[in-house]
Amino acid sequence: MKARVVLSLLGVALLLSTQVGAAEHKTPTAPADFLSKVSPIKADEADEATLKAGAKIYTKKCAKCHGETGDGKGSAAGELTIKPANMSAPGYMAGRKDGQLYWILLNGSPNTDMKGFGPGSEQNFSEDEMWKVITYMRATFTK
Repeated sequence: MKARVVLSLLGVALLLSTQVGAAEHKTPTAPADFLSKVSPIKADEADEATLKAGAKIYTKKCAKCHGETGDGKGSAAGELTIKPANMSAPGYMAGRKDGQLYWILLNGSPNTDMKGFGPGSEQNFSEDEMWKVITYMRATFTK
């Protein structure tokens, strides 16, 4: 009887610990002045040069964590405590405003390994480069 109680308590503790560890990170919502930003480059109207430039930046700076296909399974993702989002999941990109994506690129994602990539950061992406990456992501990961 005593062993059964101990095993039950251990089972509950294990269940609770896996639930806590499975918690998904949620990036905070960008401030209103960012949410109102709209990309100057429409993904469905982007020319080949713009998409190629966005792809080059994404492949060089983002794919290591976020994966070549945006699935969040890049070569470095396994080392991260909080896993990158699956941006290629149905509806993921459609559910994010341009300004939210821009804000994340600019500032990073708090409490994760993703640092900001915007002007003045170590990566120092220009506004134009950030919009090209967002355009590439929208054109590629929403298919």
